[in-house]
Amino acid sequence: MKKFLAITPYFGGVSSAPRQTELNNVLRYFEHTYNSLKPLMTKFIVGVYNDADYNTLRPFQLNSDIEIIKMTEKGGAEIDPIFLPANLVRYIQQRGFDEEYVYFTEADQILYAQDWNNVYNTIDNDKNIYIVPQRFEQIPNEFIQARIDKYDCTTEERFVEFDGVHKENSNKYVVANEPVGSIEEVMRTHGPEKIPTNQIYNYDEHFYVCPSPSTDYIDAPEYGQAYGAAYLCHRDFFNRVRFIDARFEFMKDGKPHTLDFQPTETTAGHDLLRTDDAICLKSRDFFYFHVDHLSGYEFNKKLGNE
Repeated sequence: MKKFLAITPYFGGVSSAPRQTELNNVLRYFEHTYNSLKPLMTKFIVGVYNDADYNTLRPFQLNSDIEIIKMTEKGGAEIDPIFLPANLVRYIQQRGFDEEYVYFTEADQILYAQDWNNVYNTIDNDKNIYIVPQRFEQIPNEFIQARIDKYDCTTEERFVEFDGVHKENSNKYVVANEPVGSIEEVMRTHGPEKIPTNQIYNYDEHFYVCPSPSTDYIDAPEYGQAYGAAYLCHRDFFNRVRFIDARFEFMKDGKPHTLDFQPTETTAGHDLLRTDDAICLKSRDFFYFHVDHLSGYEFNKKLGNE
């Protein structure tokens, strides 16, 4: 079977970006991610931003298939951790690598696939394709209705039976990042605005297409439906993605402002979707290509407090 170069940013602390993972679970979730990828990868490149995280992961470098890289500014100063993912992938682009395929993931996701040969063949047939896993998240059964109420596009069909590694009781899993409606509401500086959105459509018997946004809004709903915090692609596509630091400038009340908007999500998905000729695919059968997003359970357990 073909294998890929695996990439993940590892961050064991807190920053200005929200995080779901409880800090005492970060390393445990990373180990699950690493172990799930071992038979599928040639090498695992892990980026960290400080000495504390580097020292935490240093024992893993006893394994020949893992490399820990501390990302810094040119002068050696620490980078802003919210831009660790972007700095890491840009570094790998510049350094170069021999593998034909790249798999990027957040460090709390266990990967599953039913037919690796077809997954790779799909990418080989069009190197503009990147495949995003469906994202399973454990949810307490008593909070299923709260999840449906919170997200307009969440339907009962999104809740599935799955034996995840940390499954508790008889909990179901929600398949997150649902397809969006044809008209969605976004917030603008002048208030809410309803905009048309591009709809998913079938690519073949196994995959559907998540199209690029119909607007140039950085919070366009299409980014959400195409997201999975991971992707598999050919190196040719990966190397032509322009990975940005998601710090945006705008004017409000005649004054300039800056906004850090979804910096981790930008590197883990949004930058790819806005790349010229990109084709984002997800599996029509949820179980065909998916991840178990471990920290999603921590998010869903809090739904009862809202």
